[in-house]
Amino acid sequence: MSTINRRGMRGGTFGIETERGTYTALGYRSVRVANREGRSAIGGSGDYHSQYDRGQLINQSREFFRDNGIYRGMIDRAVGYIVGNGFAYQAKTSSKAWNDTAEALWKEYWRRPEIRCLLSGRRVERMACRELLLCGDTTILKLAKGLIQQIEAEQMVGQRNLTDGIEKDDYGRPKKFWIGEYGRGGQVDKRTVKGYQPEYVLFLCDPERPSATRGVPPCQATFAQLHRINDVCDSEAIAWQMLARLAVSITRKEGATLGFSESKADPDKAGSDTDGHLATRLTELDYALIFHGEPDEEIKGIERNLPGKNFSESLIMFLRLLGLPLGLPLEVTLLDWTKSNYSQSRAVLEQAYAAFLGWQLLLEDFGIGEIVVWKIDQWVREGKLQDRPDKYARDFIKPTFPWIDQLKEAQAYGAKLDRNFISHAMVCKSLNNDRDEINAARKREVLEAIKTAREIEKKTGQKVPWEIFAGLEAPAAKAEKAEKAEKAILDNQNKRRGNDDDEDQDDASDDRE
Repeated sequence: MSTINRRGMRGGTFGIETERGTYTALGYRSVRVANREGRSAIGGSGDYHSQYDRGQLINQSREFFRDNGIYRGMIDRAVGYIVGNGFAYQAKTSSKAWNDTAEALWKEYWRRPEIRCLLSGRRVERMACRELLLCGDTTILKLAKGLIQQIEAEQMVGQRNLTDGIEKDDYGRPKKFWIGEYGRGGQVDKRTVKGYQPEYVLFLCDPERPSATRGVPPCQATFAQLHRINDVCDSEAIAWQMLARLAVSITRKEGATLGFSESKADPDKAGSDTDGHLATRLTELDYALIFHGEPDEEIKGIERNLPGKNFSESLIMFLRLLGLPLGLPLEVTLLDWTKSNYSQSRAVLEQAYAAFLGWQLLLEDFGIGEIVVWKIDQWVREGKLQDRPDKYARDFIKPTFPWIDQLKEAQAYGAKLDRNFISHAMVCKSLNNDRDEINAARKREVLEAIKTAREIEKKTGQKVPWEIFAGLEAPAAKAEKAEKAEKAILDNQNKRRGNDDDEDQDDASDDRE
């Protein structure tokens, strides 16, 4: 209900006062209602909010990743789509020889780039992406030996009057990063904290606001919902356990006393349980036992239906909402595509890929790309590469939009190639392949196929098409297939033309009538 309040006639106000606890959608009115009820949103800069809550959010995110299969699956699925098998470096200078040398040096270095020699370069990429999705930021140190070391978000801690571990100038630009090591208790030992200059630090971060320096877990907005999903799943499992233990329900006078006298102690109950409580008692009934009741006494079987009638539908909707911060559709989260057709699958994956692309660019611009630049400068100083003005020109073969239906995707890419909408290099890149490597491999296969066909002709005198040895269709088979396809098109056109003629005759007959 609402009451109308009028104040004065000249220069007065006209408003609608709602009851306490009622939410309105009247813009500024909703703020006044919140103030009247004692509710208020806390303001402040991005760094102001993160200095109090960021640590707890990171701890909660890591706990979910350790203990919650849904959250761990979401993060792992996103990392799989964003990084896949890793980013393949391609030098793009005008010198092919320089490019080949640079790519060979990079492959050798990226085989074991980490100081501990526990991770390959591909695993480093996956680890960096996982840390970004778990904590909102991560750090990679460039060491004097030319190797790298990954630093967790918790290791960048406040020093003196700093709250986020980053010393900044008047413009908010980092001047020094303060990083420490873990102590025996699992926490960062403040005595080990040291400052690092920005040129030795690769700081990967996805801040939520322009005034924020550090990141927070991207999925933090759904943490409360994830807690509730855990509670719902636990309560559902407990309800199933209770139903499995209950056989019948008996209603009669003084039922508690009679039930206790007819039961015995449950050996599965712990000694800490309340002694004498009915929950600690157990009554066993033989299969042929019949209960004889008096008036007002009743016995009935417990239905074995699911405790929650809409449990599965509700859980699916919750899971769909959980994936929104990462752009994960439900099908990706559950790895279940049974209820989706090709068009639906492609539509949801296109939306997901738009989010994945943003994380890929972050990893490339502030992570892998910067390491490539650092190593190229090192190799130029060591004389392994010649200095060139375009030495930093590069590209990466990254995971692209997945092929859902191989045949349809191949046909679509073929049509795009025919219309010059894309290049052959882009098609190869969509399959995580290098066009130069593909062409070199196909060249070897074609030459070997031609050589094999000539050997057969020389030995038997019978000419055979070399295409069959290179995995290609023979010219005769290809021509036959094209002829059949053309005949099918003509048949369909004639069939439609015949149907149109029949409709025209029917319309003429109707007009005559």
